[in-house]
Amino acid sequence: MRLVLLLAALAAALGLAVITTQTPRPAPTSAAATGFSAERAMADVRVMARSPRPIGSTDHALVQAYLQGRMAQLGLAPTLQAGALSPAAVRRIEDRGESVEGLSVVNLVGVLPGRNPSLPLVVLMAHYDSVPGSPGAADDASGVAAVLEAVRAIRARGPVDRGLVVLLTDGEELNLDGARAFFSEHPLRGRVGAVVNLEARGGGGRAMMFETGPGNAQTIDLYARATRRADGGAASNALAIFVYRLMPNGTDFTLAADRGLAGINLAFIGRPAQYHSPISTPDALDQGSLQHIGSQALEMTDALVRAPVLPKATQNAVYADIFGLGVLRHGPGTGWGLLGLAFLLTGFAAWGARHATGLTLRQFGKGLSGGVWLLAAGIVVAQAVRVLAGPVGGRIELPRPIMSCCAACPGWRRA
Repeated sequence: MRLVLLLAALAAALGLAVITTQTPRPAPTSAAATGFSAERAMADVRVMARSPRPIGSTDHALVQAYLQGRMAQLGLAPTLQAGALSPAAVRRIEDRGESVEGLSVVNLVGVLPGRNPSLPLVVLMAHYDSVPGSPGAADDASGVAAVLEAVRAIRARGPVDRGLVVLLTDGEELNLDGARAFFSEHPLRGRVGAVVNLEARGGGGRAMMFETGPGNAQTIDLYARATRRADGGAASNALAIFVYRLMPNGTDFTLAADRGLAGINLAFIGRPAQYHSPISTPDALDQGSLQHIGSQALEMTDALVRAPVLPKATQNAVYADIFGLGVLRHGPGTGWGLLGLAFLLTGFAAWGARHATGLTLRQFGKGLSGGVWLLAAGIVVAQAVRVLAGPVGGRIELPRPIMSCCAACPGWRRA
């Protein structure tokens, strides 16, 4: 009977894991104008990701001109902001045997005006450059396309209360130079109150909100409310943010967070073989991932531009999404209380087991170490299966908590 119950529990856990790692169905071009459609966004992905577009290339210039036109179509009155290459960016270009003469980063900046010009602005951003050799359909054509589709949907929902800055940055793949130029030099930088950034570190999987600004309790409250309307729901937890902050990583959002701005950073990390790879093409991109990241970005940005007051830095929240259905959250004090209660209950259970079975402390420690070993071995075996399975294994996704922890290894270091 115990074996049957154990097998039933394992089957239920496996089924739940499969269900909660699925991406939402891509919305068609015929979807409501006020909603996000991955199929509509894919039109921009296909134009941008025809070929690699590193700074200085012909395709980079063509994509820049295309995006300027798309922003004009959305009524954003785009302008170009040029910025100098950092020494690190210069070294990377020269290491490829290329000249930096005449090169600079060029951001595209547009504004959707709000009804109250005195309110702090919201920035919605992604980067449009790619690394050499990769079409970058995921990193970050998907983010740029999602930004444009989200802006279209926000406009369809009616006038906004505060202005929305649409920022398509350049030079992210070199040294975050475009974002650095905006947040240190652009005239609007001092009026920004919140930022939503879109990234990718693979070609599929659910899109996780993996970073916030400092003191994120109010931001998490707004994110939890906003993503109730998002396709696929919320995907985030406090552990992911904690782990990411320990990593030597950086995205454009890093510059905003360093300046104390509220906001969120979104990315999907499944199908990692597509990261900075020649196979990162529009056809290889998981459109369900595009739907998930775009829908979250739309709902969070829409909530911010219509909020009477933007989130402020207070304390950090302890939180986790519950299978994409909602976000359970509480303050650090409650978290410490729950942790203490868990220790007390564990101690009580150990005391009861010792008196009922004669369990010794040594046996308890042996059992605990065996459980940890089993978990570690399971992660190693799962990763080995994915590697040995080749292209098929690349489509298999580890559960999000495991992916978040694996992200701490050196191989996950961003450019």
